[in-house]
Amino acid sequence: MTLVPKLFEKHENWGGAGWFGWIDSLIAANAPASLAQLALRLGLAVPFWRSGMSKWDGFLQLNDVAVLLFTSEFQLHLPGGPYPFPAPAITAFVVACAEVLLPTLVVLGLATRLVALGLLAMTIVVQFTVPDGWPIHLTWAAMALGVITWGAGRLSVDWWLGSGRGKV
Repeated sequence: MTLVPKLFEKHENWGGAGWFGWIDSLIAANAPASLAQLALRLGLAVPFWRSGMSKWDGFLQLNDVAVLLFTSEFQLHLPGGPYPFPAPAITAFVVACAEVLLPTLVVLGLATRLVALGLLAMTIVVQFTVPDGWPIHLTWAAMALGVITWGAGRLSVDWWLGSGRGKV
């Protein structure tokens, strides 16, 4: 009997899928969920972090461009609008802080689901601000929803603090 025909036979651990089940099992065994969760967290953090860092001139010192964007460029495209952002200087400061703090926390995996929910909310506001950017915003939303659904994984502060133990 040769090895090749055995690959095509059904095996009890392969769910009756033959060699497809064997390949699926091999991939699943070598692709840990925690690595995928870390990749989702990093992918979600990068665009927000980069945007946030571009708004600062120094510690808690917004640059003029950030305030100008919220004063004259950014508009909320809602029905009957577009509408300007309320209190643009305050909004710019809060957004810039969130764009640095939330990505940092999501990369560390600290309060991960709550932080990902915040990034999802920011993504929704960004979508209303830049409606033509929906393909990339949909990607951000999918990553945020993945993190909200599956959590931070084992490679996170949440897991080490015990809030995520027992969940992969």
